Order: sequence, then C-alpha cells, then structure tokens
Amino acid sequence: TARLQTVSRNANPAYWEVINAFKKRTGTPILLNTSFNNNAEPIVDSVADAIATFLTTELDGLVVGPFLVKKRAATLQDWTALAVSLPPYVSLHQTRAYKAPDRRETHCEISTTHFSSDSVRISHDLFNLLMRIEGEAMLGDLLNTIAPDQAKRDAVMEGLRRLWEQRLVRLHPSQAARMDQDCDQTLDQHNRLSA
Repeated sequence: TARLQTVSRNANPAYWEVINAFKKRTGTPILLNTSFNNNAEPIVDSVADAIATFLTTELDGLVVGPFLVKKRAATLQDWTALAVSLPPYVSLHQTRAYKAPDRRETHCEISTTHFSSDSVRISHDLFNLLMRIEGEAMLGDLLNTIAPDQAKRDAVMEGLRRLWEQRLVRLHPSQAARMDQDCDQTLDQHNRLSA
C-alpha cells in the first residue's frame, strides 16, 4: 500500500528539484519516502537523531537542510574524542546465576526500563566502563581506565558500537566541546560586527 503525495514547485522548491533531477536521470518522476528510523528507535525527531541513525545504519548519505553528509572511515582518535552517556531509560545490572549445579556465575546486563525483558548481556569490562559514567564521560578517558591490553580495548569499543546501534548508550560530541564551539561562533560573530 502507499499514500501518494504530490509536491508543487511553489510549495517546496527544494524537494521538487530533487524529484525533477531524479526524473531527468531515470525518466520516473516519483520518489519512495519511507519512515526514517531503524528497529531500535521510533521515528527520527531531530538532527541529532538523524545523525545517529545515519552513522549506525548502512545509509549512503544524509541531507539536512542544504547540507549533504557522506560517511568517512572513523579513526580511533575520532572515536575517543566522543563523549559517552547513558540515556535515562536504561539501567545496568549484575545477576548471579547457576552455570552448573555447584557453580554460579555473574552476568552483566544493560536494559531499558520500559522493556526490562530485553536485557542485553555485556562484558564485565564494558559494564565497569559504563558504571564510571556520571552524566557524560569522554570515551578516551574511559578507555584509559582499561588495562593497556589492545584486545580488551577493541572488544569494549565493539561492544559500545553495538549498544549505540541499539540506542542503549549515546555517543556524541562532549558538552564542553559544544560550548567551545558556541563560544568560537559567538567570537566570530562579534569580530565580524566590530570589524
């Protein structure tokens, strides 16, 4: 099924131009518009949501206003410059369970408060890293608390990426970096006005 919608050049010139450009390339003046989300979240509601979905899915590009964003391979330095925070709807747990009749084992999990049955088992290293977060923490600083064992660090990074894809953690520019950027923009505006 589909809900057909028309776009007039006067009502939405930018979107009309996209459709027209597609028509010129393909001969078909129609675009398919689907909901913008993945299976771990509701529909995208902000630019931050759009960027997170773009970075954690196999989308090729993201258009926000007049900007077209393409992916590039992220370096370890790119990752470690990000802040990590826990959304208010997640919680961390440790549970003890019998692995054998005479042996118990501790499991670490992260779950959402609204779907507690959807717990995700995580490593002890990742659990300990997440427990260190108060508000937000720099990923590079958190990784420095792990022994210099590269295999452990790589495993924690892979675990964080999987949790980010499921929206169980947030990876984002730090608040301090955003404040620095805002100050730089304010200074630039001030300098332009006073010049």
